[in-house]
Amino acid sequence: MRVVIATFVVAAILAPACGGNNGSNPAAPTPQTLEGTWRATKAEYVSVASSSKRVDVVTQGTTVALVLAGSNYTFTQTDPGKSPQVQTGTWSASVDMMTLRPTGVTWSLQFDMTFSGNSLTLNGASVEFDFAANGVNEQAKLNMTLVR
Repeated sequence: MRVVIATFVVAAILAPACGGNNGSNPAAPTPQTLEGTWRATKAEYVSVASSSKRVDVVTQGTTVALVLAGSNYTFTQTDPGKSPQVQTGTWSASVDMMTLRPTGVTWSLQFDMTFSGNSLTLNGASVEFDFAANGVNEQAKLNMTLVR
């Protein structure tokens, strides 16, 4: 047992020092590189209870936009024939994570993020979604691919 613990401790100490990517870790994108209007080509809700239950609302005619301006964001989802659902708040990003903090609540949405040029992928935020369209929300993860 001591060997396993010692190995884990040594690995935990050495791993951060290794730096990965041959010492060339990517830098976090600046807010200015992420600012703009992003439109979803995919906005997929995946059930936490059953990952085979998933709905890409964009393929059903829903438009999804994320506008990043300074430290503020506006997220708009417009389902066909319905009024837009709009959420505003503040945002921040690191190398591989984006956090959206809606105004007036204590929780935030945390996405795993991949950013490259005019493509932004946000995956894994905990949300609720009505999969059965019966007014009952279920725990879900939101995965989006956005372009500008």
